Amino acid sequence: MAKVLSSRSSTSPRYDPILTEGGGKKAGEKTNPFRWMIEGFSTLLNQTAETHSSGNFAACGFTWKLQLEIKSSGEDAEQSLSLCLFSVEASSSTGSVVKAIYKLWMYDQLYGEHIQKEGECYFHGTSQYGLCCMVPLKKFNDPKSGLLVNDCCVFGAEVVEAFACKLGREGVSECLSLKKEITPQTYTWVIKNFSKLSTKQDSEVFTSGGYNWRIQLYPNASPYTNFLAMFLILDTSVALPSKTRAYVDYSLCLVDQIDGKHKKLSVQRQFSSDGVGWGWHKFLEWKDMQNPSRGFLRNETCIVEASVAVLGEVSIT
Repeated sequence: MAKVLSSRSSTSPRYDPILTEGGGKKAGEKTNPFRWMIEGFSTLLNQTAETHSSGNFAACGFTWKLQLEIKSSGEDAEQSLSLCLFSVEASSSTGSVVKAIYKLWMYDQLYGEHIQKEGECYFHGTSQYGLCCMVPLKKFNDPKSGLLVNDCCVFGAEVVEAFACKLGREGVSECLSLKKEITPQTYTWVIKNFSKLSTKQDSEVFTSGGYNWRIQLYPNASPYTNFLAMFLILDTSVALPSKTRAYVDYSLCLVDQIDGKHKKLSVQRQFSSDGVGWGWHKFLEWKDMQNPSRGFLRNETCIVEASVAVLGEVSIT
């Protein structure tokens, strides 16, 4: 499941280190920067690809590479050259999160006035890149800058410290865990002798997403007079834990048996084991329900359809 975390307190969620994975350099240990030289740099400018990567290198127990991107912010905007650090572990399907303290360089080969960027970033599945070292392409190509000499340039990176992390739960009030595979289920409820009904009606129980459900209908009945009210109810024969809720996308549909102009309403809601349902107390005005031209009531028969998809579960911490 994918997880969405939310917090209602002033304490921010944090990443806690996994000390057995990765780590900074040992005391007194010297780390050597990774240097990437490109000869014939102008060839890259003539290629359609905007992104170019170095080979992998190891540092602080993890695997990295440098990525160079030539881009412009608009059609007539000045082009720029950006250098980024890329985490190979964070881009894999393992869901790793890596925190790193690092430095990036664009080397000035003439005067030693290098362009340097220092960063401290979290690398994960949706952000495998850290902060970028950026320079206008016009400046980079300027012979006086020392960044490009005889069509040759040198870039560098040093990972000072890195370790794997997991998201801590401190300050998190609610966690939504979403399913990766979701199968909606449709239930059809045929109600006969509808005009004779004057009290709340409940459908048979049906199953969707591992939970039992039923439709509850009020046909111009108290407390929802002058309307047809409809709700989806989580059946409590199998109770959820007290701090767990089902997160559900569902719709209730009143079928037009003549023209197919159905009345359908959809919403997403959290359901708990207290038996409270969600729906619409003014789903349809009662006069429209009784109107023969609307097709909702034919031969004293009404048809209601429910489509229910359980998207995930909510845990209250």
